[in-house]
Amino acid sequence: GRAQADAHGAAVRALGGVEAVVASPLGRTRQTAAIVNAHLQAPVEFESALMERDCGLWSGLNAEEIGAAYPDSWRARSEDPYFHRPPGGENHADMRERVDGFLTGLMRRPEIRLALVTHGSMSRVILGHFLALPPDETVRVRHPNDLFYRVDFVSGEIRSVHFVAGDGPFDGLLRQPDY
Repeated sequence: GRAQADAHGAAVRALGGVEAVVASPLGRTRQTAAIVNAHLQAPVEFESALMERDCGLWSGLNAEEIGAAYPDSWRARSEDPYFHRPPGGENHADMRERVDGFLTGLMRRPEIRLALVTHGSMSRVILGHFLALPPDETVRVRHPNDLFYRVDFVSGEIRSVHFVAGDGPFDGLLRQPDY
């Protein structure tokens, strides 16, 4: 993970850098932001709206443990991965509601180039927001640790590209097959 974050920082610097890094305040994203920012030397802000999905009673469990302890809920998740809410947790729609105000505020600063350091599920939600993806497309977005997305807002158009292990840009989003 550290080597991947280092490669991301070097790639973002090669793309012209950013004016600020905005990160989730959770531990691993703080560490990732610091590694990325070693290349960028930009001010760092922490934003709780970027925190990962709250998995409620599923927190700390792996898929096998969840399936054994919550078989009906685990099955329901596979049937509707966007709107399913783990017991005591959030679904993607909840996350979208949580982050929408923050993202709308970012659009009031269009001249600023930012790096957002967040989590996999939140990344899907953010891309879904900016690219107006329907729920079934939002959950198909992949964001492995060796990849980062760049979203450009130019003349009323939104364009997304991705970089893998520092290579790219590659057009569009990386997607997984339908559930």
